[in-house]
Amino acid sequence: MLEAIHAWLQKSPSQHTRMGYQRDLKQFLAFTDIDVEQMERLTTIRPRHVAAWRDSLKEQGSSNATIRRKMTVIRALFSYLQVYGYVGANPAHGKFVSAPSAPRDGKTVGLSPQACRQLLDAPSENNPAGLRDRAIISVLAYSACRVGELVKLRVTDVRSNGQHQILSISGKGDKERIVPLHWEAVERLSQWVEVSGIADDRNGPLFRPAETARGRGNDGFRRSCLTTRAIANLIKKYVRHQQLEAAVSVHSLRVTALTTARERGADIIDLQDFAGHSDPRTTLTYIRSRDRLSQSPTYILKY
Repeated sequence: MLEAIHAWLQKSPSQHTRMGYQRDLKQFLAFTDIDVEQMERLTTIRPRHVAAWRDSLKEQGSSNATIRRKMTVIRALFSYLQVYGYVGANPAHGKFVSAPSAPRDGKTVGLSPQACRQLLDAPSENNPAGLRDRAIISVLAYSACRVGELVKLRVTDVRSNGQHQILSISGKGDKERIVPLHWEAVERLSQWVEVSGIADDRNGPLFRPAETARGRGNDGFRRSCLTTRAIANLIKKYVRHQQLEAAVSVHSLRVTALTTARERGADIIDLQDFAGHSDPRTTLTYIRSRDRLSQSPTYILKY
């Protein structure tokens, strides 16, 4: 059983995903009082145990979305064990235990096109670090890439393909996708690559930290990747500077790109490919209905 669980955890190439699965499994094992040396006791788990765990999570204040995610992990584990050779029904299957409903829309705040423009123009054009930040925000806003994908970009990932400038993105599960770059992102990236002098370092990181914080890049950049936390802090700094909604985060730019493209006529399947999602239902959770209140039936009532 330990070997089977280890194989299940290693199935995903993403370390972040594996760590998340381990945390959820550890929590479930603690609730069901199963020691790591007694994993074979998983065969005794019944739907009532999963339901009790669900109810316990609710009592502890977990959101419906969090509970659904955790239940999905446990359901996936038992499904894998069945394929591996475990005989028995999946006790976490939706036909046995219902997961709480959660709203389709995610919680990440999206930006209006006007606010996104403010953010795009917030960094200074008068120093190398400002030009880097302008390029970073443009890539996030025009490619809808995840921050984890952004920090892995190399100089060689920006290239030409016929009449298009493209970005080669390595997504979740090491899935690669090609995204055409908007002209503004192309222009900003060109400025950044030129001022930083990294054009010939094709296998080096595209976005790099400055040698010193006060130097603003005038004294050069280190040959290392900016971290996801550094990018998040960078976005937060410009959000505060522009006095935008405090809840706006780096992920808001991904939500904004998908929402704006959908509002302007993009097909959901094209958006799915654009975002690197395996399921269009996931893409739909990123689409915010910004004008939902204005379209309420309230305003067409007349008596």
